[in-house]
Amino acid sequence: MEIEELVKRFKEYVAEKIPEAEAIEIGFVNPIFGGASRQTYSIELRYVKKGKPVSERVILRREFESGIIETTVDTEFKAYRAFYGTDVPVPRVMWIEKDSTWLGTPFYVMEEIVGCEDKQMLFTVPPFDEVRDRVGEAFFRIMAAIATTNPADVGLEETLEAVTPEACWKRELDYWEADADKNELEPHPVFRAAVRWLRRNPPPPAQKIVIVHGDMRAGNFLFNRKGEIRGILDWEMMHMGDPLEDLAWSMNRLWSWSEPEKAGFMIPREKGVRIWEEASGFKADPDALFWWELFSSVKGIAIWISMNKVYADGTNTDPIVGYGGIWAADLQRRIILNQMKEIS
Repeated sequence: MEIEELVKRFKEYVAEKIPEAEAIEIGFVNPIFGGASRQTYSIELRYVKKGKPVSERVILRREFESGIIETTVDTEFKAYRAFYGTDVPVPRVMWIEKDSTWLGTPFYVMEEIVGCEDKQMLFTVPPFDEVRDRVGEAFFRIMAAIATTNPADVGLEETLEAVTPEACWKRELDYWEADADKNELEPHPVFRAAVRWLRRNPPPPAQKIVIVHGDMRAGNFLFNRKGEIRGILDWEMMHMGDPLEDLAWSMNRLWSWSEPEKAGFMIPREKGVRIWEEASGFKADPDALFWWELFSSVKGIAIWISMNKVYADGTNTDPIVGYGGIWAADLQRRIILNQMKEIS
C-alpha cells in the first residue's frame, strides 16, 4: 500500500476510533525498516479534541501480505496489554483492528516511546558504551521477570497454548524444522545435522512452563542514554515453554558476532546467566542451556531461510530482508559449526 493511501485510510480510522476528534492531520509517516513480520510506521497524529490541540506519536504495526513468521497481530497486542504497568516495560497499546478493509491487513496501534535507541551496535561507541553494563543487567532481570510472571495474573492464561514440561522442546523443534522444510530453496546440511543431534539428545524437562517472549534479544528493546530499558518489543512469537529458551536465544552469538563473549554486546554471558538465575530462581544447567543454544541457531537458520524465500519470490522486497537472509544465514551456519565442535 502506498504511503498516501495509508495516510488517507488511517485518518478515516482515527476519526472512527475518536469520534470527538476534529481537524485530524498526519504530521509525518516514517517507515521503520528491518522488521521480518510486520510493516512498521512511526506516525505523528494531530487533532483537536474539545477545543484543545492534541499531538501524539504512535507506532502502527501492520501484518505483511506475506510475512516471514506466521503470527498475527493479536498475539503482540495481547502481550503489550498484559505486561503494561508491570515490571516488564512495554508501550501502551491503543487499538487493534482485525478487519482488513481498513489497511489491507490486520494491524494495531500503540504509543511511540521517544528518546530511545534499539541498535545493539551502539553499545560499542560513546555515549552508550558507558551504560551498556547497566542495560545488560536490566535486560537479564527483565527476562527473568517475564519468566516468573503468572499468565493468569496478566490475563494470558487463555491466550497461550498449553504444553507439558516434557514436550515443549519437541514442539518448538518440530515447528521450526517444518518451517524450513516449507521454505528452503537449497539444501542446508549444517542445519539438518544440528536438528538430528537435537532430536537424538533431548534436553531435560522444563523446570516449569513459563511465558516465553520468543525473540528476547538485543535489538528488540528500547534503551536510553541513562542505561534504562524503556520498552520490550516484538512479542509476535510469545508462547508457553521452557524458561531456558529465551535465555539461550538472547545469547545467540549472532547478536554479538564481533564480541562473542558478550551477550548482545552488553555484558559477559556468564554474568547475564548469573543475574537471570538470581532474579528468576531457575537454574541454567550447562548441558540443558547448550541444547537450547544450539536450538536457537536452528531456529535462526529457519527464519533466515524464510527471509530468502519471500525475497526471492518477490513477496517482500525490503533490502534488509534480502541481506538478512544471506548474511545472517551464513553467519548462523558458522556458529552452528562451532557449537557442533563442542559436542565432538
